[in-house]
Amino acid sequence: MVMELLKKKWMLVILLLSLSFALEAQINPSQIFAESYRHESAGDYEKAISALSSLNGYDYHKTLRLGWLNYLSRNYEASKRYYRQAVSMAPSAIEPLLGLCYPLEAEKNGEELEKVYKEILRLDSMNSKVNYALGNIYYYRKDFKQAEIYFDKVQRMYPFDYYSSLMSGWTKYFLGKVNEAKRLFQIVLIISPDDQSAKEGLNLLK
Repeated sequence: MVMELLKKKWMLVILLLSLSFALEAQINPSQIFAESYRHESAGDYEKAISALSSLNGYDYHKTLRLGWLNYLSRNYEASKRYYRQAVSMAPSAIEPLLGLCYPLEAEKNGEELEKVYKEILRLDSMNSKVNYALGNIYYYRKDFKQAEIYFDKVQRMYPFDYYSSLMSGWTKYFLGKVNEAKRLFQIVLIISPDDQSAKEGLNLLK
């Protein structure tokens, strides 16, 4: 009798394990992400988030996506939490740090953004987007010496870039570097001949 009960219990355990493996085999990560993308395209971020709940494994990829989807749904606290989890999962990766910038920018959290930008530059010192963004932070704080460092770096990488040329021109202007400011405003007018900001800068230098 005891042996018969044990045998039935083991059969039940084996059956449950078989069902569990079968269900896992049916879960296709690619299909789950595809479903999530479809909901995102339709603007239904809650369903896009919910679609990921059945996904086992791919923890980094799932967490990174949850950071993005919560940002889109304007749940910035959750977005930051997921992006920071992704950072802890992949400490050498730049993409979760770039993702973390989205909710911080939405919250206009300049101090925290500055820290994240510098962490990105620790991993990728020549990241032009982040160097430019840091330059902007310091420029609008009127810390033109610091702004100059980051705008100059972008200018060395992209001498014919409109935005960094213009911002660097104004930075040089406020630092009293007349010749450099004039040269940069002239470059802006080569890129964008009708640019009013560059024309204003040149007029001020006359």
